[in-house]
Amino acid sequence: MNKQLYTIILLAMVVASYFHIQAIVLALAAVIIFMPVKNHFAAIKVIRLFAVLMIPVLLGLIIGLSNDSYLILKDLYYFSMPVFIILSGILLACHMEISQFLKTLVYAGVVTSIMVTTISVSYMGFGALFDPYAAHYAMGIVGTPGPPVALACLLLTRKFNIRLFGTFWFNAFVAINALGIYMFASRSYIIITICFLFLLVADRIKKAWIIPVIAVVGMLYVILPADLFKSNSSSSFTDKIIGSFGEITIGNYNSEQDINLRYRGYETFMALNSYAEGSEPAMLFGGLGKLVDLKTFVRLGEDADFRYIPVLHNGWMYLLVKTGITGVLTYLLIFFGLVVNNWRKYTDMAGRPIIRLLAALNIGCIISLLITNYIVTSFFNVEMAVLMVTLGYSFYYINYLSAILNHNHER
Repeated sequence: MNKQLYTIILLAMVVASYFHIQAIVLALAAVIIFMPVKNHFAAIKVIRLFAVLMIPVLLGLIIGLSNDSYLILKDLYYFSMPVFIILSGILLACHMEISQFLKTLVYAGVVTSIMVTTISVSYMGFGALFDPYAAHYAMGIVGTPGPPVALACLLLTRKFNIRLFGTFWFNAFVAINALGIYMFASRSYIIITICFLFLLVADRIKKAWIIPVIAVVGMLYVILPADLFKSNSSSSFTDKIIGSFGEITIGNYNSEQDINLRYRGYETFMALNSYAEGSEPAMLFGGLGKLVDLKTFVRLGEDADFRYIPVLHNGWMYLLVKTGITGVLTYLLIFFGLVVNNWRKYTDMAGRPIIRLLAALNIGCIISLLITNYIVTSFFNVEMAVLMVTLGYSFYYINYLSAILNHNHER
């Protein structure tokens, strides 16, 4: 089948994730998964590691059988999403060459950058170029981390001397994707961008620096007062950045204003309370379909107040409540294990540049998902599909190429 078809499918998937259209994203992932390919079975075997993520979900299903059937099915749907999309990325590697895949990611970033800029200007006029957050808020919270991933592909290929585009197009695409990141005015996307930018220099960081840096960051977190980052306004993106620390600070807030300003922290506090009040089996394995009691009604939608919520902004708390400590540890062990394993390949100065590049992309995707999962439930959010597809694609090729190289070396 024409390989260009998969370029179109991947582009369509990223655009659909921009508008958070789950049905289209998952349908396109299904098309990739069920397309025939010679080494289809071998590729599916690679997913075994990620299939382990479903074990705590099944245990949570057993514990939560008495809960509402609809809520149970809803949780099953969300927990299946990352495995399904990562699998589509793995199988996409059977259809697309590495250069074609990387170029498509760059094109996806360019397309979504142009889209967000055009839509923002159409909503707010050219003033949106100076206040992108106002435009982003006015048109609704939509988006995709396509531009950060595209920028990472461009800069990392330059780092490893892999040429995807000529100088003119390289500079143009870097500028367009940087503009896209700016126009999205998203704290999560800034975090993702920083994670990938870190990988431009991380292989040169001396091991002796790591422990002191972690110690200093930990001390600053403990010493600095939370009010230092408090912002009573959310009218600008700068205010949102300054207020981010306060917004996610965990606490049992009493006033309606505090709950609204620091809702994510309040939500996390109530989720921890709900978890602590559970039985021993529930603490170990959670319970699919379980609701978190906020103890008060909170405005979470247009003209809609909720006291009991099925899904949380904090993906780690969502995991904890639904799958218990078993689920949280499973995710941490698998993804931190992948980071450690790929870090060796990424920092191997004698390694092949393409493997080091894919290892860097894999690490960047995982770290981005691990961090933003605390804020926007990123593992279970179709918005982050491009990260999960890239994770699956790079994971497959790292193992596939390494196996070939080892085989040839033995011969």
